[in-house]
Amino acid sequence: MLKYRFKEVSHSLFPLFYHTTGLRFPKHLSTTYEEALNHISSIHPDKGETCLCTNKIIADHDLHIIIPVYNTAAYLGDCLNSVFNQESGYDVFVSIINDGSTDNSAQIIENFRTSLDGTEHQDNIEIIHQPNQGPSCARNKALNNIRGRYIMFVDSDDTLMPGAIKALMDAAIENNAEIAEGNFTTGSSHGFAWGKVYYSKLFSNIHFPPHYWFEDTINIFYLYPLCKKKILVPGKHYFYRQNPGSIMHSFQGTFRSIDSLWVSLRVLNDYFSTGNSATQQLFLDYIKDALSTTSHLRTLGNEKLLQSFFKIITHTTRKYFNEYLQNNDVINILSQTSKILVRSINQNDYRLYRTAIV
Repeated sequence: MLKYRFKEVSHSLFPLFYHTTGLRFPKHLSTTYEEALNHISSIHPDKGETCLCTNKIIADHDLHIIIPVYNTAAYLGDCLNSVFNQESGYDVFVSIINDGSTDNSAQIIENFRTSLDGTEHQDNIEIIHQPNQGPSCARNKALNNIRGRYIMFVDSDDTLMPGAIKALMDAAIENNAEIAEGNFTTGSSHGFAWGKVYYSKLFSNIHFPPHYWFEDTINIFYLYPLCKKKILVPGKHYFYRQNPGSIMHSFQGTFRSIDSLWVSLRVLNDYFSTGNSATQQLFLDYIKDALSTTSHLRTLGNEKLLQSFFKIITHTTRKYFNEYLQNNDVINILSQTSKILVRSINQNDYRLYRTAIV
């Protein structure tokens, strides 16, 4: 209640901040879009690749679970046991991709495979060892040959809750849904790759954009807009571990946080370049993502970087979502902070963005 009240007071003070503290910041930026891109590239260049591809779908199993592994020896056994101990009634194939681990993850994986000899699972497991290329490339290695009608991703420091596969698969099949989205122990899996099952044909021509962090961006900017039916499944299905060594806990304050911008631009370009159209939900998710990226970039304490980012999102929003910028019915759905962001973009007002958002 106190937090909510503080937000109420803060929003009421925006005009005062704008005309006092905000005078430190320019209202309009003279920087061009190209100059903004070049400036951010000089700090942390875009080294990623397209998410467009062609995958082979064999679908000789009900579900294909893909587990990328990198230096998670402390948690890996729990993860694998949680997957193989599921009682679902479905035919499940599991790909484990060791992405160049330098701890004893590789040995744990091999020992686990040996333990399956003589069991019903012995032919339903695939082990791949490859040089370290990042989680996108590890997942993509298995996506090259999709073995299930549905796909699930599990991170190797997390676990599936008992009954997760049955609950999600039952929901997807009974409702003819292309995505059945579950929950993790403290929230929704919306936007994350894990915690859900996907109809495998969604991945016919797409994989995770290689060499980026924040690769799960393909969910909100590509898969969700193309999905004909997505359902939310009640219950808890996934245990997300707060691993201090994970990417999600190590990007803050580093230049790799700029990947959140590059990957968004990349996936949006891929989505629209293949003839897809803007949707209301895509616009809403885009604005939310822009706020999230703002929170990443502000940790770098670089004013010119923030100016360049504002110039880029202003250009990108007008390019892809101009029809929604003046649509009051859509804007009214947004949170108060999101409305201010849209207003700052409409008015090309960096001072408003800098005062009220950052």
